[in-house]
Amino acid sequence: MPERAGGKLRGRMLSPKPLSKWIVGSFAGKIRPSTLPHLFTYQEVYEGDLYHRPVRATLRVIHRLIWRVLSRSRAQGSALVTGLLKGCLDNGCSISTNARVVELIKDNETGRIVGLVADMNGTRKHLRGNVGVVIASGGFEWNREMLNEHFPGKLDWLGSPRGNEGDGQRMVSNVGGALAHMDQANVYPAIPTRYEGKLHGLPMIFQAEKHAIVVNRSGKRFASEYDFNIGVAVDQRDRKAGQPEHLPAWVIADSRLLKDAPPLGWYSRNDPNWMVRASTLHELATKIGVPAEALAETVARFNGFCADGRDRDFHRGESAWEQFKAGGANSALGPIDRPPYLAAPFNRSILGTKGGARTNMAGQVVRADGGVIPGLYAAGLSMANPIGTLAVGPGTTIGPNLTWGFICGEALLSETVARREQLAVHA
Repeated sequence: MPERAGGKLRGRMLSPKPLSKWIVGSFAGKIRPSTLPHLFTYQEVYEGDLYHRPVRATLRVIHRLIWRVLSRSRAQGSALVTGLLKGCLDNGCSISTNARVVELIKDNETGRIVGLVADMNGTRKHLRGNVGVVIASGGFEWNREMLNEHFPGKLDWLGSPRGNEGDGQRMVSNVGGALAHMDQANVYPAIPTRYEGKLHGLPMIFQAEKHAIVVNRSGKRFASEYDFNIGVAVDQRDRKAGQPEHLPAWVIADSRLLKDAPPLGWYSRNDPNWMVRASTLHELATKIGVPAEALAETVARFNGFCADGRDRDFHRGESAWEQFKAGGANSALGPIDRPPYLAAPFNRSILGTKGGARTNMAGQVVRADGGVIPGLYAAGLSMANPIGTLAVGPGTTIGPNLTWGFICGEALLSETVARREQLAVHA
């Protein structure tokens, strides 16, 4: 958002350099691969335009890629996870896999959280927390009941770990903690991929293409297709009923979409029913259930903007971010007039819900009355994220999640010191 006060065109983003998984020893095989191409650094993805020019982008860094394959190195989030895991191991942390926390243990006299119960390889174990317990178990998007309650309407893809079933939110509620922002999430464009043999969402800004627009159920555009926060517009709801205002929504494009973005055609094969094709706009509208006359008017109006060189409705391609995504000024507008015409669903795709435990500034979980639940902290997507559905840039979940994890760590250290001093006084 370089147009905002204090904004810059470049220099604000950090991304991990490639890191070998071998540095974590026997845990190397426990780090699950990403659906995204983490063989590339974030900078290489964008500077080489991997999405539009995959062959060229690969060839320009092929020598680096070969070395990364040989050294089992990965970049982006994979490198971040590897580095954090290495830090934990170096500092004596005990890491347990195949472990699911099922219950928090509460001291009935003091109300303090003193430990937890975990199902570890089929055996229930009680673990004590001498200072506190931090809930950092992710969102609840893979819990169908919770998702339907807080996100009514059409859903396309989930692009997060399937273990995000709301365990933390449930446990916090069970011990009297307040939940908030349960109707907010990282709503982001996604396309079909396969992960561990199952259909899964792959985060991809596939709608931001020159010869494509996004329309709602009435066949009308409702946002700039290049808007970084288009997820907010997709998730817009009626204030009275709480129902989505635009869904079902669709990406409408002509035959140039698949030519301009080769990976899109490749990934669409994962779900043969995902993309709809038709020889005319009228036929396309009939197939997807959108008013044909309204869709034709919308496309004609957009094509007029392309001829004029300016989107008078949503100013597509005018901000620095949108020009960057389009590949330059005046590059975001292209008519939709070459059949066959294409349509792909553009409903909510969720990379992680952002609702959960209400916390204070120290990351402590609070009750509905504002009182603190002693010994209980929350961070990441299991807490009520202060940013909510709004995205502020790449890594819009990772940045706040790391920050709140750090805040919880500092608070736990402070509490540890305070308790030692208290014990020393009593002694």
